[in-house]
Amino acid sequence: MKKMKIQDIPKEKFEGYLWYSDAVRPVVFMGDKEVTVSIPDKRFIIEGLLWSKASHMSYRIAFHDGEQLVYPCHVADSDLAGSDNVVPEDYLAHRLPGVYRLSFLRYWLPCGDVNCEHFDVLMPGDLVFVGFNNVK
Repeated sequence: MKKMKIQDIPKEKFEGYLWYSDAVRPVVFMGDKEVTVSIPDKRFIIEGLLWSKASHMSYRIAFHDGEQLVYPCHVADSDLAGSDNVVPEDYLAHRLPGVYRLSFLRYWLPCGDVNCEHFDVLMPGDLVFVGFNNVK
């Protein structure tokens, strides 16, 4: 995944959350209004996951070694539909008000394996956030 700067994230309607360094709970976005991602003074984003249905872009935001990292990922329509190498996965949400599950796409990558006579086996690749799933 390529990295980008936080100010390069466009203003869009996002589903997801941002967890600021001085907050007890994350700020949750339900995709109903446009969001401009910014970092107020003397704070940083501990973690964040944002998904734009309109542009099919997913952003993972992390703070590591004093640096704010943003990893963008474009998701194709075929990936959302699922395939042999792309599998949907849901995880129960924790401390996200109004959210039951987080939805992701797991990308599996073929890789030669010495234990399988160098035939390709599927290894876990990227895990990309694609919004909330509130169906119980």
